[in-house]
Amino acid sequence: MINNSYQFGFEIRHLRNFLVIAEELSFRKAAERLHIAQPALSRQMSQMEDALKCQLFDRQKRQIKLTDAGKYLQDKGPHLLDGFSDLALQTRSVAEGRSVFLRVGFSSAAMSSFLPGIIRHLQSKLHGCEFEFVEDTSDKLITRVTNKQLDAAFILHCPNSPELKVLPIQPDNIGVILPDDHFLVGNREIDLADLKNDTLILFPRSTNPIMYDDILGHCHNAGFSPKGIIETAPRSTAIGLVAARQGVATIAESLKQSCIAGTVYRPLKGKGPKVNYSAVTHKDVSGQWIELLETYIADALSVNKNSS
Repeated sequence: MINNSYQFGFEIRHLRNFLVIAEELSFRKAAERLHIAQPALSRQMSQMEDALKCQLFDRQKRQIKLTDAGKYLQDKGPHLLDGFSDLALQTRSVAEGRSVFLRVGFSSAAMSSFLPGIIRHLQSKLHGCEFEFVEDTSDKLITRVTNKQLDAAFILHCPNSPELKVLPIQPDNIGVILPDDHFLVGNREIDLADLKNDTLILFPRSTNPIMYDDILGHCHNAGFSPKGIIETAPRSTAIGLVAARQGVATIAESLKQSCIAGTVYRPLKGKGPKVNYSAVTHKDVSGQWIELLETYIADALSVNKNSS
């Protein structure tokens, strides 16, 4: 819904005409430059003053002067006209397929790993490509894409929905962050079963139920349930709790550089849980950017690339 404050009693051409008058300080000369009748120009300015509820001109017999309000509008007006001009050019450019405006949703893990490469690739291939970014949980991003509030989202699982086109992205191994004095620090890899006596620090289940349950499922398959579970967000808080010796935390291998003083990262042995990334778009969305995205994922981020 358009806010009532956006409704004005004058048109863009009135602002343009005002700027010509402000430059000439003469209705007659301005009318000649604009090729319109002087009475019509005077009526436009009166309408504009009525709409703005202020006087723009100090009208005297021989010449006119700008009021303080008029001087302010003279200073700001050109920027407004430039903005309208840019808006029109960009809108036409999008309509003609010469530039793209994309609304992109992402999870923090995606932005911390592969997503910057995708963004750079699209901008290098699409002239005038612009982005609007939204960070949220995977389930909320899926809802926004389904409702066409986002053009694409990069999330932490692969949903199954008839409304969506899903592009699986190379999964990431999940490892663990340990306190730096943990008895397993000397091991190059960690057997998940060796964490049976540790408190497990996880993201809140509500943010990604599928991955949360997958991690606990691997614990059960290893023969144990965690001694305790602490749910927290963001990731930095979880790592801080590890440094404070409150437990161990899971983390994607690509994010292992997130470790801080007092913590160390170790990969898990064998086939442990994974972060199953995907890009999702609405099934009705089309365009060159979709083709570029599909090609980039197939070439650089395929689920079959460097699979283990």
